Amino acid sequence: MGSEARATSDLARRLGIEENERVEVAGDVGSDLRRALREALGRGFVRSGELDAAVVAVEDANEAAQALVRYRPRLRPTGRIWLVTPKRGGRWQLEQLRVLPVARKLGLIDNKTCALDTERSAIRFVIPRALRGRQTDSGDQSKSRRSSPTT
Repeated sequence: MGSEARATSDLARRLGIEENERVEVAGDVGSDLRRALREALGRGFVRSGELDAAVVAVEDANEAAQALVRYRPRLRPTGRIWLVTPKRGGRWQLEQLRVLPVARKLGLIDNKTCALDTERSAIRFVIPRALRGRQTDSGDQSKSRRSSPTT
């Protein structure tokens, strides 16, 4: 495998994208990332239904918050939302601080960041393990805990 092909497949691996997952891509994430994701999936992207992952290009905190609100209801319990952002030094870190309260209200946490290339990075939002299986359709935490069967 040539170095360019290896670098392309590495992009999907960094995002944890696996064959046959249900992934939606939105915005200008770059042709190299789109190609890498399609190759890893072995098929095209989805536009409706449940998601294992959403990979969304955002420019600022408002777009990021809108993406979290839009994709959270469709996220499977072990799914993730990747926000792809331009590298801007400290500016995105300040923007990220504005997104975190929205994520928490939706029952999401940020748990990983990765560099995609010299110009872009990505941050991953997931449902915490403690909350998986206790979600309502809106993505809010259920008021009651699941009762465990007694024996």
